[in-house]
Amino acid sequence: MTTSYDSESTESTLQEGMPSYNAQGIQVWDPAVGLYFKPGANKRESYGGIITAFQDIQVQNGLIPKSYPENFAGIISAIQDLTLSQSAPPVQAGPDPGNGQIIIDIDGKPEWDVSAPLPDGSLWFDTRQGRLFVSLEDEWYQTNGADGLAIVTNSSISPEVLNPIPGQFWWDSANNNLFIFDGLFELPSGGGFTDDPLAGGRPIWKLITDGLIEAFQTTLTLPLGSVAPKILASNEFNIVPDPDPATFKVQSDYNVWLYDALTELDTFAANLNQVFMGEAYDGIPRAGSLWYDTSSLEMSIWYEDDDGGQWVPTASAYSYDDDIATLQAKIATETTLRETALYDVNTRVESLQSKQRSTAAIESKLDAVQAQVNSIPAPVDVTPYATTASVTNSVSALTSQINAVSTSLSSLSQYATASELQQLETAVTQLPTTSAVAASIAAAQPNLSAYVTQADINTSISKITTDYLPTTGGTLSGAFVVNRTDMANPAFDFSAEKWYSYNTHKYRTNSTTANYASFGTNEKLWEYEWDFSSNEDFCWVYNDTNKVFSITKDGPACSQLYLADFQPNNNNGRVLTNTIDVKDRLVKYQSAFETMRQGVSNSTDFDTLKANLLTALASV
Repeated sequence: MTTSYDSESTESTLQEGMPSYNAQGIQVWDPAVGLYFKPGANKRESYGGIITAFQDIQVQNGLIPKSYPENFAGIISAIQDLTLSQSAPPVQAGPDPGNGQIIIDIDGKPEWDVSAPLPDGSLWFDTRQGRLFVSLEDEWYQTNGADGLAIVTNSSISPEVLNPIPGQFWWDSANNNLFIFDGLFELPSGGGFTDDPLAGGRPIWKLITDGLIEAFQTTLTLPLGSVAPKILASNEFNIVPDPDPATFKVQSDYNVWLYDALTELDTFAANLNQVFMGEAYDGIPRAGSLWYDTSSLEMSIWYEDDDGGQWVPTASAYSYDDDIATLQAKIATETTLRETALYDVNTRVESLQSKQRSTAAIESKLDAVQAQVNSIPAPVDVTPYATTASVTNSVSALTSQINAVSTSLSSLSQYATASELQQLETAVTQLPTTSAVAASIAAAQPNLSAYVTQADINTSISKITTDYLPTTGGTLSGAFVVNRTDMANPAFDFSAEKWYSYNTHKYRTNSTTANYASFGTNEKLWEYEWDFSSNEDFCWVYNDTNKVFSITKDGPACSQLYLADFQPNNNNGRVLTNTIDVKDRLVKYQSAFETMRQGVSNSTDFDTLKANLLTALASV
């Protein structure tokens, strides 16, 4: 895997991750991924888009991006790998920055002698005071915006400090006096006072307390620093009241404004639209109301325009199934029409070919007849031939002569020849006597008392259609009970031929109209089918009341679905191991995705993104 990626991103590319508005004024998002990890640029609307966002972070931080499967396991692994390795802690902690030493000059002032300048932006946590500093141009500046380091002297002479920070302290250790700088400078030669640090004035240090008298300055009169630039830029959402920098001088001004601001924030929070959760919205919506449909798992917002109000989904669906289905239906219709037209053309061509063959045969026979006709000489000499009349007269004369001869002869068919009489005489001498025949018949005649008579047979045959089912089928009015002793053979066997199993069972549905369902094999390979045409419900029902599984024309449904490994059943029935509750798992996944989406939207940096994603996936 290469670590070289084109990190150049144009303004249009970066703006892909910003929200925009559609024609109806609804806010939509076009996420941008693959800005640094280019192979994932086309996966922004799938699990791969989430993984690509993590791979962008890896590349941006100089790491080799890993490959992950585009599923929950890959997302979890990518989040776990977001702990970026570093050669050293990002913050230097200790009593000093560690890149120099403190030198006291001849006036007793401490100075930091830099031996190895640190790059701008380096951080140092002062373990003595619990303060965080950042380096800029070889100087350390406190990051939390509080007072600077207190100045400590052993005399009452005010310290010479360039650009002191309003609120900074000066401790006179010789007299135990504590002073504070309130941001005012005294101009030279009686020029008055100014808060401009560049005017060349001398900072005025105000005594807060000493060791002999009580403090004469409280938090109400404690001067504030120069906060005017901050308060002018802090109220961009117009929620809290606008402070007046001209009167925003002491702590009491801030206290009053803070109370008013908290009151306004509390009122604003109370009036915020709450997200309603349920299958149907219960109440009267107003512009901006949010509704999370727990049935479809969709978030909608109540949008009002000149035509009225309506619920609008907050996420746009990118589905082209309906358009594709329409095109497929049109293609199927066009294919059928073309196949029908082609079949009609082929039929006509075959008919024409058949007619052409018949015409050719007739023409061939006509040619043969014509040849025979052409071969007959003209005129024909018929003198050698007998006429029809002469032949008829000759036949009549011969017939009369034959009849006369037949009448004069007597029939000899009833007389035997001498040879036949000799054979008969020989056979008679070999015949048994009457007594011998009677004795032989009596000896050979079996006992017929145990056998049925023809009458018995006729009676049984007449009862076949009423007491028995004939082999050709019939109507069974009673119950059919099978008491098998040979478990190797099935009770009902349709296996002699594959078509014997077609439509073996037919049922009438319990409905207001006549509907039917049948079961058996069909003409399709390997297929057993339940064939039905209406609202039939094929279901498994426990204890006559609890439906646990159902199949209709809309597909299967079940109250619970498990993925597990099967073990041998015991006395309690089915035994499962390594069970996964699909319903419970999907609910958790959906909740995690919703939390993840909110976490990504609310993240301001890498650390918050990582924390939000780990929180969202904690329950998965």
